[in-house]
Amino acid sequence: MDNAVKKILPLRVGNALSKLDEERIYEIRLRSGGISVNYGGRFFGLSETGLCGFGMKISYAEIDEVVLKASGHSIYAVNDQIKNGFLSLSSGVRIGICGEVNDKTIKNFTSLNIRFPHEIKGCADGIMKFIKRGKGCYNTLIVSPPGCGKTTLLRDIVRQLSDGGSNVLVADERYEIAAFHDGESLDVGRNTDVISGADKSFSFEQGIRYMRPDVLAADEIMTVKDVEAIERACHGGVGVIATIHSMGKDYRNRLKGLGFAERVVVLSSESVGRIDGVYDGNFDRL
Repeated sequence: MDNAVKKILPLRVGNALSKLDEERIYEIRLRSGGISVNYGGRFFGLSETGLCGFGMKISYAEIDEVVLKASGHSIYAVNDQIKNGFLSLSSGVRIGICGEVNDKTIKNFTSLNIRFPHEIKGCADGIMKFIKRGKGCYNTLIVSPPGCGKTTLLRDIVRQLSDGGSNVLVADERYEIAAFHDGESLDVGRNTDVISGADKSFSFEQGIRYMRPDVLAADEIMTVKDVEAIERACHGGVGVIATIHSMGKDYRNRLKGLGFAERVVVLSSESVGRIDGVYDGNFDRL
């Protein structure tokens, strides 16, 4: 487990997690009702002895302390992240934050979700032939419910395109794809440029203007503004790869209005990282 995470957790929680296979820990959820762990794609409670049905309790004061430590004991310094509902640590670890929201910040924290990235080189090997086009790529959407491996797959696609000679620009809005932090990042390829912490509209518009990428990559399309930024990039002749959340089979309805998609990669909702299929823009299987 990332040392930065060990330093911010209560000692009893860290000791309990040390009894588990760290490679299988995807998320740690801290709630007053009980601590839970996404372990290998399934949720369990966390007790002092390991996995269980109902997890150990954690106080609001302890949750506050985790946020304070994660901020480097200066919540004000990272308030731009906190008011958007998250905090970023090293190596792509992201902490989702719930609490009392006002127009300036989130305070009186009630629960946290600590998410761990998993760098799996080669996980995109089987689909690159459908995505790569010349020096760029087909405009591609990666679709699945949360926590099923979209970002991990996106990262490996970026790495392979980049190492294959494409100039790739990553819009790493929440520090999860490249996870650039304190001079270090995950492997996104030798021909990749990264804009961290900015929204997709800024990253795409400024990136196209000044960096001249062949491919743009972004995680989690959520808003109309995100879609508009991607469409402008596509009209500018740049290939785009992005992820989008979708539950079950409703992705076809959700994607009908996104006419830019030329490839749709659908991940399984039942097995983390498993690719159910690759489709063209008309949803015909390739």
